[in-house]
Amino acid sequence: MSGLETAIRNALDRSDRADGQTRAKIYQSARQALEAGLRRQGVTDTLIIMQQQKRLEEKIREIEAEEIDKLAAPSAEQDRPADLVEVEPEPVHSPRQADMHDEILLEGETRRLDGHADVEPDTRIAPVSVEAPQAMVDAPLPQPELGVQASSPKGRRRRARSGKPDMAAGPGAKPRRRRGFLSRLATWMITLAVVGIACWWFYQSGMVQSVLQEAIQAADRAAQGSGRSNAAFDPRGGFSDEWTEIFKPADVAALQLGSQAKAEAVDGSEGRAVRLVSAAPGEDGDIVIQVPAEVLREMAAKSSTIALTVQSGMNQAAQMSVRCDFGSLGNCSRHRFTATQERLEALFKVTFERTIAPNSPGRLVINAGIDGPDKPVLLYSVRILPGR
Repeated sequence: MSGLETAIRNALDRSDRADGQTRAKIYQSARQALEAGLRRQGVTDTLIIMQQQKRLEEKIREIEAEEIDKLAAPSAEQDRPADLVEVEPEPVHSPRQADMHDEILLEGETRRLDGHADVEPDTRIAPVSVEAPQAMVDAPLPQPELGVQASSPKGRRRRARSGKPDMAAGPGAKPRRRRGFLSRLATWMITLAVVGIACWWFYQSGMVQSVLQEAIQAADRAAQGSGRSNAAFDPRGGFSDEWTEIFKPADVAALQLGSQAKAEAVDGSEGRAVRLVSAAPGEDGDIVIQVPAEVLREMAAKSSTIALTVQSGMNQAAQMSVRCDFGSLGNCSRHRFTATQERLEALFKVTFERTIAPNSPGRLVINAGIDGPDKPVLLYSVRILPGR
């Protein structure tokens, strides 16, 4: 502030320094010159402007205190008419203006940062007029505009909620505008419309109906399964009168067992059944069911269907094989089936071209030892549907 202080003191020396109003005008001219110089330098940082203004006000108070002390004691100096106030603000070096080499226009002179001055006659500030001497007035010094203090986080949050712009922002920043009620309502309406369209498309695509139908069918199957588990097994369930039953659990004594095969009547989850166990996959593990000769005569020269109702006798699946030996009518190849934990119908077709049927019973051979010993199979019934 050495340049500003020198300019103020020179102006006081050339004016009626005993007049308080004259001194106030000189101080005000210095403030205006400082603001003009900062604008010419392109300084927009609020903190730097506040610091410069504060330093100027401190210097003005110091000079004013000296003037008051001088007026208290008679001075021999003669008053001279006021002349121009030449104020030169200190160059401000901010991080953003480190490369600037601006010129400051103060009191009709263009002062560069190197201290040289060029005269510009058309841009001078009007000189301070000196009025008639009057009683000394201790004019109060105007307080500097220290600008906007740095706002606290709470203040910023309050301004954000109230929609007021943050004064700490730069002069080029635009204040935030609160969203109106209509814009919020439009946003909610658009969101609801999108959700509604998505739900409508999901319903029209049939996904809802398919999911509901599958759930209903699963519930029906579960109800039917629970009902069957509580009721006794129906030997003719699912078969018409055209089917001929050639074996039922009560006929366990009529089975022909190999040396490594066993059969015993048990109570299965679906009712009475025969538990078949084959310790060997060969003839020693075979279990033979006889087929009456009258049934074989009905099968002659026709395609017939044989059905075995079976279930695994343990908590995992079990393999079994079935083959037939019907004497002069013919034989059928071996068929392999998998018995699961649920009751199922093992079906296979046989076709015989011969018309001459044997007079003796035929043989239906079952072996439950394909996967190894001790893997039982539950046999509920055996039926044959003669061809037409």
